[in-house]
Amino acid sequence: MDRIDSKRESLLNLINIMRYVMLGLIALTFIAWLLPYFQYDKADYGLGSKDYVNSKSLWGIMLYPTNFLQIEKVLGVKFISLKELHVVVVMAIVGIIAIIVCANKRGLGTCFLPLVFSVYGIIGYFGNYFMRDYCTNPVARYIQIALIVLTLIATLCSIVLGIKEMKSRPADYYLSAVGQ
Repeated sequence: MDRIDSKRESLLNLINIMRYVMLGLIALTFIAWLLPYFQYDKADYGLGSKDYVNSKSLWGIMLYPTNFLQIEKVLGVKFISLKELHVVVVMAIVGIIAIIVCANKRGLGTCFLPLVFSVYGIIGYFGNYFMRDYCTNPVARYIQIALIVLTLIATLCSIVLGIKEMKSRPADYYLSAVGQ
């Protein structure tokens, strides 16, 4: 019986570690969004030198989606809207909620939001034209994709460990002792 308890304890410890790994990877993805995603040379986009900014991060575009005149000229849009930013907005909302849930809760249900975050991120980085075609700094894009893939791997490992933990529960785990 001691061996089963120690195996179960090690599973619980691994699940707890994986929960914090998922939390950390999502936080690192958010930090990677501060890297310059759009970077332009000093070419003239019809702007004065005081209006010129040579790089923008995803956080900068998402939180301040107007007055990026050089990005608007290069992309050929009048303004950057939610149509272009929907991947980043959904990932930000789901990711913030996932960080809060992973920090405060335990169990298999905590893997749902990091799974949505990572799967939507992978689909978005390879399927959304804004995230795929307009990135002018590929290093920042590759770092973000790597972090999202690592989040997916950590989430899948956490799900597998959670299922193993559920199978290792003793028979009287859900029922209280009868006759007490």
